[in-house]
Amino acid sequence: MEDDPFLIVKHQVEDALNNASVLFDSWKRIQQTVSSPKNQELLWTADELNSCLEAIEQDLDDLDEAFAVSQANPGKFNLNASELNLRRSFLAESRNKIQSIRNTMANPPAKNRWTGKDLDTGESSSSYRSNREQDNDRYIEDEHQQQMIMMQEQDTHLDSMSGTLVNLKEIAGTMNQEFDDQAMILDDLGDQVDRSQGRLQRAMGRVKEILRKEEESKSGYCICCLILVLIILLVLVIII
Repeated sequence: MEDDPFLIVKHQVEDALNNASVLFDSWKRIQQTVSSPKNQELLWTADELNSCLEAIEQDLDDLDEAFAVSQANPGKFNLNASELNLRRSFLAESRNKIQSIRNTMANPPAKNRWTGKDLDTGESSSSYRSNREQDNDRYIEDEHQQQMIMMQEQDTHLDSMSGTLVNLKEIAGTMNQEFDDQAMILDDLGDQVDRSQGRLQRAMGRVKEILRKEEESKSGYCICCLILVLIILLVLVIII
C-alpha cells in the first residue's frame, strides 16, 4: 500500500491550525487591552497570524490536489465513500475557520468596558494583566527561539565559509608552489640554452677555421701542380 499523500499533509495542517488558534486567542486578548490599533505587540501578533494563515492555505491547496488524487482512485488508498466525505468536510471546515479568523481581524470586536464594581474588585484587570504577561513571556520565548535558530544558521554558514576559505588558501598555496617550480625549471632551461648557444658558436668557429685551412691547402696543391707542369714543358722544349 502506497503512502496516502492526503494524510501526510493533513497532520501538518492540523498542527498549523492549532498554532493559529493560539495566536488568534493572543491577538484577541491584546486587542481588548491595548488602547491603539497601532500597538507594536498587536501588529506583530497580527503579522505572525497572517503568515501562519497563508501557510495553512498553501497546505490546503496541496490537500485539495491530494484529495483529488485519492478521490479519482480510492481503491489505491483503501478509501470508501465515508472516508472521502470526512476528508471533504475537513477541507471545508479548515477553510471556514481561516475565513472566520480573517473576518474577525478585519472587523475587531468592540472592547469590553468595565463597571466600577469590576474595577473595585480588580479581578478582571488582574486576569488581563496575567494574560498579557503570559503573552509577553510567550513572545519573548518565541523571539529567543528564533534568534537561536538564526544564530545556529549563521554559525553553519560561517563554518561553511571558513571551510571554503581554508580550501582556497590551500589551493592558492599549491598554485604558488607550482609557479615557483615552473620558474625554477624555466631558469634552468634558460641556462642550458645559453650554454648550448655558446657551444654552438664555438663549434661554428671551428668549422669555419677548418674550411679556411682546407681552402688554403687546395690552393697550395694547385700551385705545385702548375709548377710541375711548367718544368715538364721546359724540359720538353729543351729536348726538342
